[in-house]
Amino acid sequence: MQKFLIIISIFLCAACTMPETRIYSLSLPVERKLSGNTSGASANVLVRSPRYLSQHYVACRTSPYQLDISKYSKWDSPPDELVRDAFREVFYSKGVFREVKTANFIPAGYYSVDIKLRRFERTDSGEGSFGEIDFDVLLVSPDGKELYRHTVSKKIRLESRNNLELAKALSSALSEGVVEAVSGIAGVMNRP
Repeated sequence: MQKFLIIISIFLCAACTMPETRIYSLSLPVERKLSGNTSGASANVLVRSPRYLSQHYVACRTSPYQLDISKYSKWDSPPDELVRDAFREVFYSKGVFREVKTANFIPAGYYSVDIKLRRFERTDSGEGSFGEIDFDVLLVSPDGKELYRHTVSKKIRLESRNNLELAKALSSALSEGVVEAVSGIAGVMNRP
């Protein structure tokens, strides 16, 4: 009977222990805000994404048909918010817009920056592991005219399959992608 109780207590202890939860954040370069802006216009940034990218969990695509979501590895903010905030910061630092909002509706007189986030994940394949980010950017004028459309797709090889490497890779990919898209939008906003 004593052996049975010991076995049961070991089993219960093993069943009750959970892996350590790890939280990862991105490190995006912070540019000094410019004193002037190139436009007196205001914009609203809206990010649309699949449901799994509006949650904190780190995702890993193991095949074109399977996506694994980690229970114990999380982002400090959901990926759609990380992308939205990165755009807002770069718009401010580059002086593209006078004011940038992130509402779910477009206020009257505002330009709309609509971002469709498709990927923000680790991809494992026979070629190795990659940090991958993929999104479309659409700029629409206050009167509803499409002014700019661009697709950003970045894939960075990971040294190892750990999430710390993924955070580093996605930091770099997101930074490059946002600067690329904002530069294109700035070019449109600076046209006479």
